[in-house]
Amino acid sequence: MSRISEGLEISAHGGIREVAKLQGPEVFFPGLTARPWWSGADFPWLAELEAAAPTIRQELLAFGLDTSPPLSHWGEHTAKGDWRALYLCTMGRPYAKNLQAFPLTLKILSALPGASNCDMTFFSSVQRGTHIAAHTGFTNAHLRCHLSLVATEGSRIRVADETRGWREGRAFVFDDTFEHEVWNEGDQRRTVLLFDFWHPELTPPEIEALTFMMSVWRRMYARRFWADQLSGQPS
Repeated sequence: MSRISEGLEISAHGGIREVAKLQGPEVFFPGLTARPWWSGADFPWLAELEAAAPTIRQELLAFGLDTSPPLSHWGEHTAKGDWRALYLCTMGRPYAKNLQAFPLTLKILSALPGASNCDMTFFSSVQRGTHIAAHTGFTNAHLRCHLSLVATEGSRIRVADETRGWREGRAFVFDDTFEHEVWNEGDQRRTVLLFDFWHPELTPPEIEALTFMMSVWRRMYARRFWADQLSGQPS
């Protein structure tokens, strides 16, 4: 557990920038390979996920693309436009409200390592004319996958110094603790299935410890959120 202890020590004492180089997480764990973009060859299960894209897209279309409200808690990231999320999991916990509508999607995700219980899993829709400002993720203990379900020309994502577009039915993996931002200059929404999964170099005991810590962070976040709501201040 030395890597977990060292990471918490670094994070608690404000030493992340000294060791994380180009990354900007709030919680950092040393000794994990860090690169903005990861190769699909690193994750053999990506092929299975891409093969299931039509099934996932069909469930989403049956539920409705525009049923989710604009994001409010990440409002500071939406520099312009409209970013919406339909959650299946948040902070490692199932989002019960939407689960019944996506049984096949959840079954597909359950077969992938950590995809259904690591941190966040949601359908992310960026409406046309939207710019999500540059930002960084919470921790380098996970990586992030995008499976493109609705793609449009003129929609792109920059991670560090490389920009890529989405191809419908295709997936890619990146490290969201590197600065990233999104533009949709196309003529329709861009929708992906977004999910986090544990960094492949973490050991099972480390994942067990981080899963417990996620439950602690979730309770702390909930307390802060409701304290802000009751005080009338934005969270």
